Amino acid sequence: MCDVCSAEGRDWKQICGSKSKLRGAKLYKVYVGRTTNIKLCKMCDIDLFMLGETNFLKKNIHYAVELASQRPASVFD
Repeated sequence: MCDVCSAEGRDWKQICGSKSKLRGAKLYKVYVGRTTNIKLCKMCDIDLFMLGETNFLKKNIHYAVELASQRPASVFD
């Protein structure tokens, strides 16, 4: 399940096709000093590449809010 499509309420298999595979990606600007691993469908992966991380999160605001609510573990743990 594409992380972004599920947060935005889209059916990624209908958009990309039922045989489409998910791709792993990293977001670098979400948390200071840490990266975030996410799973993306083909269309979201292309969107991230074309828009860049900041504009991608602006476009998918529900996913950005979901990411903001998830706090990473402390660096000192």
